[in-house]
Amino acid sequence: MTSTLQVDPWGEDAPLTKRGWAIDIAIGLVPIAITAVNGLHSWPAAILLGVALAIRRRWLAASVALAIIAAIWQVADGNINYVADLGYALIAFRLGAHRDRAVRRFGLIACTVAVVVATVWIAVQGGAPPAVATDLTHRLIAGAILGGLTALVVFGGWVTGYLRYQSRQVVRDRIGLELQSAEERRLRDLVTQQQQRIAIASDMHDVVAHSWAVVAAQADGARYLLRTDPDRAEEALSVIGETARSAMTDIRGLLSRLRDDDSDAPLTLDQPDALIQRLRDAGVSLEVTQEGTPSADPQLTATASRVLTESLTNALKHGDLRTPVRVREDWSDGYRLSVTNSAGARPVGTNGHGLRGMRERVVAAGGMMRAEPADAGTRWQVDVFIPEEKS
Repeated sequence: MTSTLQVDPWGEDAPLTKRGWAIDIAIGLVPIAITAVNGLHSWPAAILLGVALAIRRRWLAASVALAIIAAIWQVADGNINYVADLGYALIAFRLGAHRDRAVRRFGLIACTVAVVVATVWIAVQGGAPPAVATDLTHRLIAGAILGGLTALVVFGGWVTGYLRYQSRQVVRDRIGLELQSAEERRLRDLVTQQQQRIAIASDMHDVVAHSWAVVAAQADGARYLLRTDPDRAEEALSVIGETARSAMTDIRGLLSRLRDDDSDAPLTLDQPDALIQRLRDAGVSLEVTQEGTPSADPQLTATASRVLTESLTNALKHGDLRTPVRVREDWSDGYRLSVTNSAGARPVGTNGHGLRGMRERVVAAGGMMRAEPADAGTRWQVDVFIPEEKS
């Protein structure tokens, strides 16, 4: 069962204000005033009941204890202040309206005991002077009447309090559910933002790593060809310029997405043929095998393009380019990619930013990926499978 947040829109848990204290003290003075006006002698009971009424909203347990003592005093003394005892309805109200089930249950039991005691006392004693019943029939009738009036006061107060508890609990539950729903939406938004940041970081790595790997390779080639083959050096410089401009466009799009969550600035995704040609221009020898027809699903083709780009970038950065890089793409059933290259002098880690981002992309698309050394560490192999969603 899902628990809702506990709320207190009425300030029941807040300290009582000066105005609230003034009202409660005024109510507490009522039994004392009634006792004085009617010339009754039950002053201790009146004072106890008055204090109980004055503190009922702040210290309910003490209030109930004082009220019980006041009732016992009246019964023992034989002086019943019937008008002042109407204040017991307010204490019963507090018991019925309490949020603790045990307190409400105690209040219900206390009200039952009060009715029974009042009925039996009148039936046995005949009442309080001057209205004392002498014969048994009149005593029973008086007991039934007083018992009914007592029930009307205490049970009426308890039921009224319980009805208020029920109505307020409905409001508490509704507000709690709304707050819980708002908190869940906030957490979902935080998760979405975090996922967007991870995706942007992965895109940024792909753009920067691939572009600068190509730029570095072409710059090295152009430097060596500048004197011996100016035409090829010029081609290399053209590739550098094109790669840099494409990277700048992608970085602007990424920054726009980072600044504005609603931005859907597209990234420039190289087509496989253009990507392969760019790497060949950078001096990478590629043996490419392509089977099947690329999917019409833009999400799958975008993921496939990023995975291929990262795999070939790793080969360009870390591989031994004196031997060909073997690439196999198969679109017959989803997307399968296998990239194998000779390992370079510097070993490739299995938990770098590029591989981690590529693995996250593949897993997010429901696929599987393996990137690890092969043939006793002489080759590096990447295998990817991404299923295509069936419509």
